[in-house]
Amino acid sequence: MQNGNLLISLRNKKNLTQQDLANYLNVSLKTYQLYEENVRTMKLEELNLLSNFYGVSFNYLMGLSNSLNYYNTRINIDYKYLRFSLRYVRRLARVTVKDFSKKVHVSVSTISNYEKNPRKVNITYLYAFAKYFHVSLDYICGKTLKKEVF
Repeated sequence: MQNGNLLISLRNKKNLTQQDLANYLNVSLKTYQLYEENVRTMKLEELNLLSNFYGVSFNYLMGLSNSLNYYNTRINIDYKYLRFSLRYVRRLARVTVKDFSKKVHVSVSTISNYEKNPRKVNITYLYAFAKYFHVSLDYICGKTLKKEVF
């Protein structure tokens, strides 16, 4: 999940206020404060904006990597690739939707919906997916060719 302390640290390094970041993400100040307090999770597009703004990977923002090395070759999420990779990585590991739903405590229909329409995917699910399959969030979102993060 996103790391509120990391968000605070990155924001402070740029001498920005919470309101500055709220404006940048086009969310209310309260919503951004909840992100930093780890009460509310960001949407994938907001995570992408911060990744590009700070020049760090999704993996770093989500606490999957401590590396500041930024390998992303694209600034936008490739939703066609995300749709493909959610299915491909799961199938390559020979994990059924039913089995994976039990592991991540998400319904089969929700996983099926994410695989059909990745624009609706929740970053909590993506985090669990990346952890379970040991794959980079940036890779599954089509932002880099670097597959593994761990």
